[in-house]
Amino acid sequence: MKFTNRRRLTLSAAVLASAAMLSACAGGGSVAPAAQETKSGPVTIDVWGWNAETGKQIVDAFNAAQSDVKVNYVLQASNTATQTNFRNAMEAKSDVPCLVQGFAPLTTMVVNGWAQDITDAVKPTEDTYNDGAKAAAKVNDRYYGLPSGADGQFMIINKDTYDKFGVKVPTTWQEFVEAGKTFKAHGVDVTNLAGEDPSTLMNLAQQGGAEWFAIDGDKWKVNFTDKATLAAADIIQQLIDNDLVSNQTYKDRPALYAYFDSGKMASTTTQWWSLTGYKTNFPATSGHWEAVEIPQFSADKKATPGRSTPSFVPVGCENPEAVVKYADWLATPEGIQAGKNPKTGSVGLPSSLKDPSPYVKDIVPKGFFVDDTKAAEVMVEAQTATVGKFELGPNYDAWFPELQDQWGKAVAGQIKLSEALKNVQKFVASDLEKKGISFTAAS
Repeated sequence: MKFTNRRRLTLSAAVLASAAMLSACAGGGSVAPAAQETKSGPVTIDVWGWNAETGKQIVDAFNAAQSDVKVNYVLQASNTATQTNFRNAMEAKSDVPCLVQGFAPLTTMVVNGWAQDITDAVKPTEDTYNDGAKAAAKVNDRYYGLPSGADGQFMIINKDTYDKFGVKVPTTWQEFVEAGKTFKAHGVDVTNLAGEDPSTLMNLAQQGGAEWFAIDGDKWKVNFTDKATLAAADIIQQLIDNDLVSNQTYKDRPALYAYFDSGKMASTTTQWWSLTGYKTNFPATSGHWEAVEIPQFSADKKATPGRSTPSFVPVGCENPEAVVKYADWLATPEGIQAGKNPKTGSVGLPSSLKDPSPYVKDIVPKGFFVDDTKAAEVMVEAQTATVGKFELGPNYDAWFPELQDQWGKAVAGQIKLSEALKNVQKFVASDLEKKGISFTAAS
């Protein structure tokens, strides 16, 4: 998973403290909502998003399905445009919507005083959603976002390549390293690590239970060198040190896809939404890939990397219950079908549900996998084990580029990943101190 850079935030320790102690954002009197409930007729709410393909048709279907809530879908040009427009609306204290598609880490919305606590509205129907979706929507065990499906990762392997060299499908990350050593003897890479994309490190750290950021009373706790992160770094370091991976860049997609399709790369982690692109761009190896569960750190503990950026109800909206009613409808069979792509006739995987199995076959591209039924089962299993939660802290925009830089140096063999993580933590500590944000950092 790749992340885009977002606006840097300058936050006061007082704002952080109030958010951390969960007094934050419930008040709403200071910001005028976009629409207020009237005495008669449906509650009207504005919803902001940048889904140009199906956003309006979904809303139209919802409005036709019931008469209690009317949704106005306000199409935004992009993620970036949403950030700018929302910030302007909050500063002007007018025309603030009641639901905004998530465009930054949820903690950013909380500490900035933008997202309100909607726990009371979400609780009655929270059992609709899987654990990962619920975890992604919480800060300090309170709902500041709507339960949001984090797309669980799984692995795809080139079955011909695995079979040719007699390599057993790895079930643990250490087995993955050992598989890489076997492939290396035959001139094959076990996977690809792009020098600009540290998502593999983030994913493995999350899977292992790392907490780079946590809220502790009125302070942030920062720890990029905890046991889980160092375990993830060790696996990746072995891959780098033994020259078991390639470093094809995402900046040249045609070359990247050609490499994936060459038979010179044995496996990669992925999510369901990448599969259509693979089918289109892997003409030589389509039909030879197998979906398998992502390797684990130990055989007795199963967790799947996956995180999301939840939609949220801004401070000032007086109708969070109406928003939740709309969000819950989106998770119904009727709501899911309303999102059918008008060009392809397909619906996305409803990854927030406890059981997305009725829909998974529709997103398995025909002719790509050796076994479509197994692929569907693997994707469903990935969703049930998705972690969902991974705090990115109050200054993500500042530290993520630094992580990219340090990751690139580590992948190139200039420094060790353990050193890179220490460097990122030092950067985070310095940046938080400059911004006056209270924190403690692991030594």
